[in-house]
Amino acid sequence: MNFEMAAEMLPFEHATVLTSDDCAVINSTYTTGRRGVAGTVIVEKCVGSLAETGADLATCKALGDLVNARTASIGVALTSCTVPAAGRPTFDISDTEIEMGVGIHGEPGRRREAMREADAIVKDCIQAILADLQATLATDTNKEILLLVNGLGATPL
Repeated sequence: MNFEMAAEMLPFEHATVLTSDDCAVINSTYTTGRRGVAGTVIVEKCVGSLAETGADLATCKALGDLVNARTASIGVALTSCTVPAAGRPTFDISDTEIEMGVGIHGEPGRRREAMREADAIVKDCIQAILADLQATLATDTNKEILLLVNGLGATPL
């Protein structure tokens, strides 16, 4: 079952907000489009907070779509994840490499490259995110940015 099938089975009025914050998959040959990654949490928190005030479904959906349009993320992997259903690592990567733009289930990223210092990796991530949001930031009077640093499920050493 997927999200679309589950929504079709709901016995009450509902709306779908499709998150697409992953800016790593622009012009990717490995995906069908942008994915929802860490930005999904931001959308859920904002919409959930609004819903708790009693806002109607259309207003909640509109906020979800707005927040999603203003959200960008990129993932970096030092190791592969193991999806429970598969029971094995999604991909192989050496201790001297990183996967830039990896998906939450280990989908391929933008590129694989040699390990670098954290400062250089973060700089590349921030540049990709800001480039993705450039049009929004250029026309918006509110220049505030929310930064979420997420471990993609990994446990820090």
